[in-house]
Order: sequence, then structure tokens, then C-alpha cells
Amino acid sequence: MMQTNDQSTSGGGCCYGRSKKSAKASAVNVQKKTNVDRQDIFGSSSQQKIIEAKVVLLGDSGVGKSSIAQRYCKNLFSESHDVTIGGAYLQQIVTLQDGNQVKLHIWDTGGSERFRSMVSLYYREAAAAIICYDISDDKSFTSVHFWINEMINNNDKEEFVMALAGNKCDVEESQRKITRGMSESLSQKHNMIQAETSAKTGEGVQELFKQIAERIVKLKK
Repeated sequence: MMQTNDQSTSGGGCCYGRSKKSAKASAVNVQKKTNVDRQDIFGSSSQQKIIEAKVVLLGDSGVGKSSIAQRYCKNLFSESHDVTIGGAYLQQIVTLQDGNQVKLHIWDTGGSERFRSMVSLYYREAAAAIICYDISDDKSFTSVHFWINEMINNNDKEEFVMALAGNKCDVEESQRKITRGMSESLSQKHNMIQAETSAKTGEGVQELFKQIAERIVKLKK
């Protein structure tokens, strides 16, 4: 999910980009990792008694997708990182107030144009997509339309959750290019969860994934 430096705030991303060789193996194993117990992605596992859901992070290079994933799953942030080639996999279990547990299978995808043909592999059977942009980069916000269409056209689910995440909200207000009103308007148009996050400070990250898990549970019902 990034440019040669996928930064999620005024800092950088995290060190878990894959090499081209490992990216190819990763793409081959997408279905193995996500089709847990061969169940429907919105179904609950009879063994684990939790809801399983595949989540993909989409967006241009440099917006901080990798750093958001690392902050959420490992509570880590690093100023240095490698570019994500293809996709990288993490998982996290969310326990909601109503007692439901949701196991999120999180795929962090590369946003560079030269890797976009590989990224399309990760849309399949996704229960949710987080479309990320950098609030200090208007070009990354313009690209959100591309990523929304990619998800709609390539995901084989009739119903899925989409979230719009404006990352790097820790930057100085003078550096902000995308207002909250702009992101709210777009998210309402597409019935998306709307959030602003900082992978650097952790602001908004936990709440974003919690809202996604809650909406996945509602879709299941």
C-alpha cells in the first residue's frame, strides 16, 4: 500500500514490504490464507466461533497503508520501511461490546502503478476495504475514486463494507489539503465509513477497525 516510502504520517511506514519473489508466492496463497475452514467470508467458524472477514487496504503509494496495518495489529510505527510489493498479511481479533468476535484477515496492498495488476488479486472475497489517502496530498484524494471503482468492479461479493481513511492527521493544519467536509461528502455518496487517522500517534486507528467489524456483523445479520 505505498510509494518507495509508504508514509502514514509525517513520518514513514513500517518494515514489512516484500521482495518480488515473495510477492509472487504471496499472491498464489491469497485464497489459502483468507478462506479459513472454507467458510463464507461473512460466516462464522464452527471451530473458532468467531466471524472471519477479509479486509484489504487500498490507496496510492505513500499514503501510509502499511503503517496503519502495523499500528493496528502490532501497535508499532517506524520511520523506515520497504515498499510493499503485491501484498502483506496480518490478522487481528476484535471483540465488540455485544460479545461478537470478528477475526480480521488484513491484506496490505502495494499502491504503486507497476504493481496494480497484482493488487487486483487481493480484492476477491473481501468483506471490507479501507481506501486510504494522505490529507496533505490532494492527488492521493483524487485517486480515491479509482480505488473505489476498483473495489466495486473486482470484488465478487454483492455486499461489502468500504471505509475512507484520511491518514497523517497529525500534520500541521497548514499542511492539510483535504478538508473534513470533502471527505465526508465523498464517504456519504458511497455509504462509506469516514475516518481520519494517524499511524504515527495511533489516533483514530483502533476506532476505524472497530467500526468496520461492527458493520461486517450487521451485514452478516
